[in-house]
Amino acid sequence: MRQNIIDLFSGAGGLTEGFRRPEYNILAHVEMSADACQTLRLRDDYYQLKKRNMLQQYRDFLDGKISLSELELQCGLSQKALTINETIDTDTMDGILAKIDSKLSGRQVHGIIGGPPCQAYSTVGRKRNEAKKETDERIYLYRFYIQFLEHYKPEFFLFENVRGLLSFNDLDGKRLFPKMEQEFESITDELGYHIDWKLVDCSEFGIPQERKRIILYGQRNDLPKFSFFKRLADLKEIPGTVGEFFRDLPKLKAGETCNQYSKAQPCTFVLENLRTPLSKLTQNVARPNRELDLKIYKIAAEKRAKHEILHYNDLPEDLQTHHNKEVFLDRFKALPADGVSQTVVAHIAKDGHYYIHPDAEQNRSITVREAARIQTFPDDFYFMGSRTQAFKQIGNAVPPYLAKKMAQTILLNKQ
Repeated sequence: MRQNIIDLFSGAGGLTEGFRRPEYNILAHVEMSADACQTLRLRDDYYQLKKRNMLQQYRDFLDGKISLSELELQCGLSQKALTINETIDTDTMDGILAKIDSKLSGRQVHGIIGGPPCQAYSTVGRKRNEAKKETDERIYLYRFYIQFLEHYKPEFFLFENVRGLLSFNDLDGKRLFPKMEQEFESITDELGYHIDWKLVDCSEFGIPQERKRIILYGQRNDLPKFSFFKRLADLKEIPGTVGEFFRDLPKLKAGETCNQYSKAQPCTFVLENLRTPLSKLTQNVARPNRELDLKIYKIAAEKRAKHEILHYNDLPEDLQTHHNKEVFLDRFKALPADGVSQTVVAHIAKDGHYYIHPDAEQNRSITVREAARIQTFPDDFYFMGSRTQAFKQIGNAVPPYLAKKMAQTILLNKQ
């Protein structure tokens, strides 16, 4: 029997992508961003067409030969996940539950996955956010997640958030995470759950990125007991390098676009997980940059090639335009060709200074597609909305390859 899954605070669907396998049925998504919802719907269309051996229609959409509405007509609605474009709050909660209940038609919800927006907990901008802390409703969005658990009593749940949550203080000055954990334990004790959590480093699971995230896993006590994180650790994998992941992508200059693969052979990981014979390269567009920034980018990339990090106050005086030379000295940072990337975050939507391409000759920040590869999104995954929105969706996502390993781990307890 397939396991019915609800994905909350879905974003572009990085978690969902890992659960796209025959044993799971993605029943519904709930997401506040209209662009991310379009991405979710399009990805659902992709899988419907793939199931019917009709992926040429998807390629026709990517090529601009047919419209999104024409593509959706090919897919129908019966088997598609319900995508609810709503902000989860007190006013919308009952309506969201009613829509999902209607889609369920009496069926069981086996799993709930997702994690609320992380910006409230992030260490970046924390000082700036302190002033609005008392009115920042994002801090307590996890309580709506708990309400979904109360309503559906799933067999398991998977909750994800940023490492900064561990050091985030509540309004009373005390750490929020222990309180959050207690609230999860309180409701899960009532329902008969066992929960555990761990800070997971994505780079230990084959993802070419230093990305540490809190994963909290809960499972009903009537299921066979097993250690989720011990089983997950069995799936650890040495990651490829950024250079390997970019090997078959075309060379670009700032402001250029090229959606044709190079003649270079893809690395094994890309060939097995991200690129298929039918894959079409898309969204491989490099931002235009100011001449001043490009001069800095070149220096940063050349230093990184020598395993050095550029510090802002080491730049030539004529390239230093920021007055603050005491903090964020690594505000311009190139990716290492022979190592893994620093964490890709939503700020990449604003500028690419922290994500400079490792090849100094290309002298630019990374493209949407390159950011997607670092996050292990397949090449046939298309992000709807503007380039800025695409970067934001990628930066906020759970790497699909990690999600795939977590989905596989959960299945081990059902065999």
